[in-house]
Amino acid sequence: RALIATVQEAYVRGVSTRSVDALVESMGAGSIDKSRVSRMCEELDQAAEEFRTRTIDTETPYVWLDAMYEKIREGEHVRSMAVVIATAVSIDGTRTVLGFEIGNVESHAFWKDFLRSLVKRGLRGVQLVISDAHEGLKRAIEEVFFGASWQRCRVHAMRSLLTHVPRAQQAMVLAAVKTVFVQTTQQEAKKQLREVVRA
Repeated sequence: RALIATVQEAYVRGVSTRSVDALVESMGAGSIDKSRVSRMCEELDQAAEEFRTRTIDTETPYVWLDAMYEKIREGEHVRSMAVVIATAVSIDGTRTVLGFEIGNVESHAFWKDFLRSLVKRGLRGVQLVISDAHEGLKRAIEEVFFGASWQRCRVHAMRSLLTHVPRAQQAMVLAAVKTVFVQTTQQEAKKQLREVVRA
């Protein structure tokens, strides 16, 4: 079982079959071929699919949506594809990953299909969605989570802000802006924002 877990961990981290073979030999377990590695990792695919398609059975008022681009192997080719992920905080305060999907591009249609799949699996009670300002994504949120509020992700907003600041001053500006977000009331946050802008 330890050998299988080691092989699976290497597989998840993108280690080549040749390197996995060398790792297994160093553990004193002999050689291992590509087909055996595939068989050992089949249960990972099954577990990931079960997790990705499971029923969402709690009310979920806060949802975060994000995407990143990863190199994905399809047959003999490796290409960059969008990996989208939804995380949430449920009504009882539990944070969880709702689901993920892989697609060619971060288009409105792709986001809309992904969000609809979450609703089909039971996602309900969404009050606030936090994401970047991708226009296709914002439109999909409006269409699928009708009536929910939208807020731009703080991380993306800060990255955009810093593109307008000289590199030498970015750390200082970042530290100053962060003080706005630690305020405990909206009134205090607005007051602190005015102070930061004046400075």
